[in-house]
Amino acid sequence: MSQANLPYVEIRRLWPADMDAFRDHLLRLDPVSRHQRFGGGMSVEFLSRYADRCFGEGDLLYGAFIGGRLCGAAELRSNRAIWAEQAPFGRHIHAEAAFSVEGERRRQGIGEKLFKRIMRAASNHGVETIEIVCMPGNVAMQNLAKKYHTHFTFEENAPTGRLMARRPTPLSLIREAATDALDFGESLIDAHLRALKEPQKTECARLSPPAQKV
Repeated sequence: MSQANLPYVEIRRLWPADMDAFRDHLLRLDPVSRHQRFGGGMSVEFLSRYADRCFGEGDLLYGAFIGGRLCGAAELRSNRAIWAEQAPFGRHIHAEAAFSVEGERRRQGIGEKLFKRIMRAASNHGVETIEIVCMPGNVAMQNLAKKYHTHFTFEENAPTGRLMARRPTPLSLIREAATDALDFGESLIDAHLRALKEPQKTECARLSPPAQKV
């Protein structure tokens, strides 16, 4: 697909109000995408529980939206809060990054947009080392990460890449805070719109005639 024909992609931070949209995105992943993201064809129950645990204080999530629908996500997860102002001076903060893009939206530049946003977020939120674990067959993600000078080693049957985030600047910190505020407002609006649509779907399902038996 040529650049001129690519759809417009909005990248914004995901907040707890986006949990349902994030869960639905994970459930839409095809078997190959699930395997590349989680290392196996995970069940519906696993993916639902996973989505519930992705909005802790050590987590930053970003989503790719096309036409208001979440079709790709990037996660930056740490075992403790990764806000720069909460990190003790001099302590090294490590986080793991993971990416998922729905099958029909692959090869449209979404992965690279999410990768860039994760790099920027890591820098501005105090993360120094980013670790990316890829399945051996996920060549596209490995090639994308290598563009940003990621060094891969083979650990526990999967290639693991590590790269260093850039140091933030006063301007980048201001920009990050302003973007987060805008994304938070948009998240609330999107959640409200989804809530309005749910009763409409339920009503349509209730009024639709039952399927005829043959």
